[in-house]
Amino acid sequence: MARRKERRIIVWVLVLVFLFTAAQLPDSGAEAAGAVAGTWKQDSKGWWFRFKNGGYAKDEYINGYYLDKKGYWQKKWNGSWKKDKNGWWFKAGKWYPKSQWLKINRKYYYFNAKGYLVTNAWVGNYYVNKDGVWTKTRSGVTPKTTTLSRPTYPNGSAVKKSGALQVIGTDLCDASGKKIQLKGVSTFGIIWDEGRYNINQDAFKTVKGWGANVIRLAVYTEEYGGYCRNDVARSELDKIIADGVSYATNLGMYVIIDWHILKDGNPNTHIAEAKQFFADMSRKYANYDNVLYEICNEPNGSTSWSDVKKYADTIIPIIRENDPDAIILVGTPTWSQDVDQVASNPVKQKKNVMYVMHFYAATHKEWLRDKLKSARAAGTPVFITECSSCSADGNGSIDYSSANEWKKLINDNKISFVGWSLSNKNETSAIIRSSCSKHSGWSDSELTDSGRYLKQWIQGK
Repeated sequence: MARRKERRIIVWVLVLVFLFTAAQLPDSGAEAAGAVAGTWKQDSKGWWFRFKNGGYAKDEYINGYYLDKKGYWQKKWNGSWKKDKNGWWFKAGKWYPKSQWLKINRKYYYFNAKGYLVTNAWVGNYYVNKDGVWTKTRSGVTPKTTTLSRPTYPNGSAVKKSGALQVIGTDLCDASGKKIQLKGVSTFGIIWDEGRYNINQDAFKTVKGWGANVIRLAVYTEEYGGYCRNDVARSELDKIIADGVSYATNLGMYVIIDWHILKDGNPNTHIAEAKQFFADMSRKYANYDNVLYEICNEPNGSTSWSDVKKYADTIIPIIRENDPDAIILVGTPTWSQDVDQVASNPVKQKKNVMYVMHFYAATHKEWLRDKLKSARAAGTPVFITECSSCSADGNGSIDYSSANEWKKLINDNKISFVGWSLSNKNETSAIIRSSCSKHSGWSDSELTDSGRYLKQWIQGK
């Protein structure tokens, strides 16, 4: 009888010891949503937390418990999330983080000077999402521009009706997912006399009257006045770009900012300048639903698709740091003809990316149309950012037969296209007669043959 009583006393002592120990142990039972899975362990120095992968927590909060820099639980710093009318914050006793990062449940959060969680913003070179979690690090290129306010677009305009564009499969679509065809005109080199004076709102309004819904701004890189030279101050080029975007926006048109490599051949030649350019432009126009980015006009010479892809995989993330959803257009080798090479090795970040094809109907015939068909059949979305009815050198006679074949293929598949060029240069591809000094409101007699052909195509004739 005495022994049974003794055993009962021992059992109760063990139960009390267990309960006391459990009271000192951080709760490792059922956790709230988002809790970290693992096991609490104890040694002579205290309690610590081991993750399922074998690692252990240190200098962070795990399920409300703080583990110090050596990985041991510090009970006095137990904390929890709080919320008031100003937002979320984190409290541990009387302390709360201010102007600092804090690691909570394996994720990094930033709290502002008042102690509130920062969301949807860059904190230095680090971005926190809608939940306040650090999700990405800036590429190292810091934009020199500030983000403009979200613009308004005229009622009934293309942008007002279609909104922010997206790529679905091989098609360019509007905000609702409906297939859309952009059609319009490219400027000549934005600093050259034959074209710069046609970068004005009345000129854009004239082509809009034909039915155009997109303008392309050709920003040359290495030619005279190029962005990567010192002939013209970059501030002057930036102003022309800004004016062009503003004119298109005021009219509710889409606008392509085109990094017009040509003489340089390989886009990697000026990749440092391109990184800064697209960081600046994408930061500035992040709120503009009508801005598209063409990151390399015509790779050529010995430039391979692997060269272009390497470049694109550098530039696209820089744009995405500022504008997660804008349409990005990637040129292809051989003056943007080899779109059929993309499918087997596309860029890494595929969302809302299209690939560029250019054609000049008198030079590029069925063999290039077959490349376009092959690329689309393989799932490659294609955007024709430059084309004309003449030869590839911008001169020669118009090949109406080939041009009509291109027009049918493009219209049948609702592929977006932009004609070259809004200038009065004395060449076949210029759409304004060289004898015409007007910079808007052109009559048909003031247009070249290629200009009238492009106008009628845009009109749907």
